[in-house]
Amino acid sequence: MSDSAKANGSTPPSNDDAQRPPMFYGKPAPVSAAAHGTFSIRPELDFTHAIKTNAVPVTAPEFVMAARTYPIIFIGDGLVPTAALGFQPDENLFVTPEGEWDRFSYVPAYVRRYPFILLGDQGAERLQLGIDEASASKKADARALFNGEKETEIVTAALSMCEQFHQAYLFTREFSKAIADSKLVEERTLDVQLANGEKMNVGTFMAVNEEKFKALSDVTILDWKKKGFLHAVYFHLQSLNNWDMLLAKANDRANAANPPSA
Repeated sequence: MSDSAKANGSTPPSNDDAQRPPMFYGKPAPVSAAAHGTFSIRPELDFTHAIKTNAVPVTAPEFVMAARTYPIIFIGDGLVPTAALGFQPDENLFVTPEGEWDRFSYVPAYVRRYPFILLGDQGAERLQLGIDEASASKKADARALFNGEKETEIVTAALSMCEQFHQAYLFTREFSKAIADSKLVEERTLDVQLANGEKMNVGTFMAVNEEKFKALSDVTILDWKKKGFLHAVYFHLQSLNNWDMLLAKANDRANAANPPSA
């Protein structure tokens, strides 16, 4: 899995050339009536922006929903929790070419909040709502940001969601630090064989070692229970059983694209 799917609760304004915008975002800028008075964004259920990513960040509070469908793994030095969406680098098995997400699968908040994002330094007392200026949409059901000078409910709802996402991101960062400090994670690799016989190495990622988790001290277990970390570990471990389901989904898509000859 690529480490490009790094979680970002917030990002510096786009004039800071030292930082590459987060995944999906081309040109984040503060939302304003002056700049975006006639700006419209994607229809609510249009997830075209996520078609070509095989992994997206998820926050620890999302594990309970994400673990039903996706393998949840940890990526990079920061142990960013990430939902695996496919095996090929540019393939999301849960989105159709028309941008529709699988109706029975949870859509990660990182995907749903796009094109909005909070702008500002991580330690800033107040963060500003931003938008990817490369995300303008002219589709029939595109959603307007302003009605004259007044914000529409799209903007107010986006601010609320981004603030919730930011809080979940901060909690997740604490969780990732805790499992790193406890030395629970180990590097793993995954090899799969598709129905057509093609073998591929998915890459390396990090996962919790269940035996090391069981060996945690009672003091740590009690502390993690109070903080809400235990549930996250349990759902992560449960989610690792979803690789077979993901492989079946990949095979179904491959067979649909190239049906066997009669």
